[in-house]
Amino acid sequence: MPISFFKYIASPDENGVARFTPSDDLKEYVEGYYFLNEAHFAGRELFFNDGYPVVAFMQTKDKKTRINADGDLTLVGNAWVCGGMLRNIYCESPASFDGLFVMRFYPGAFFRLFETGPKLFDQRQVLDFSEIAGFGFEAFNNVFYSASSEDQKIEAINRFLSAKVSIHSYPDVLTDVLELIDKQGIQTVKALVNACKARLSYKWLERNFKKHLGVSPKNYLLMRRFLHAYLDLQDTKTKDLLQVALDNGYCDANHFIKDFRKFSGVPPKTYFLNSGTSIG
Repeated sequence: MPISFFKYIASPDENGVARFTPSDDLKEYVEGYYFLNEAHFAGRELFFNDGYPVVAFMQTKDKKTRINADGDLTLVGNAWVCGGMLRNIYCESPASFDGLFVMRFYPGAFFRLFETGPKLFDQRQVLDFSEIAGFGFEAFNNVFYSASSEDQKIEAINRFLSAKVSIHSYPDVLTDVLELIDKQGIQTVKALVNACKARLSYKWLERNFKKHLGVSPKNYLLMRRFLHAYLDLQDTKTKDLLQVALDNGYCDANHFIKDFRKFSGVPPKTYFLNSGTSIG
């Protein structure tokens, strides 16, 4: 997703961003539905994933999205999937986005619904939804884009996803682990193991993160740390790079800059300069 999407997760009812709850039978699979207007996306947007796969729909059926993955350009259709660990991946739309409908899935549940494995995102982190949507997608796609209201679109989504729900085991304790990471601000695998050692071993965490989330515990924590640091840097008026780095668990500014290059392809000063913002 465009990285600017994530700052609206915490306050979805502001600035034209609305969150809707999925039907009861989908609540263990879908974190939420989001409608975002065009004011939030324009021009070249850095893509990022916080560990929760998303499916996004453009406002109109004939829209296509141009993705620049480390210099390689590809086109995806009106509905696309984003997941895994994104690095130096941008959306390069010739015009501003004219709105997005986003489905945000719980880790693991996404793979069960669409009968894919965590390796789906190993080679491509952004792909056309039609490649994995499965039976009934064309009919659903037509109904979705024929809908005249947000409620009708959500009803179409609920019907489409509910038809895919099947019984698979997903460890409730893994949900507890993800909540623990967020609540305690855990930033390293060692800290995570220590926090869970009364119940879980490192091998269990490694196996189940890869099985249900598609990434290792280390990479999951790396993604979360970078996202928090990015949002802090974006929102901090003084834009003190060193302080933001230390506040988010980096050893020093160079450590953060190295990660920033991995995820965006450029250092933070260049990135924010290109977006019309300077940092200290």
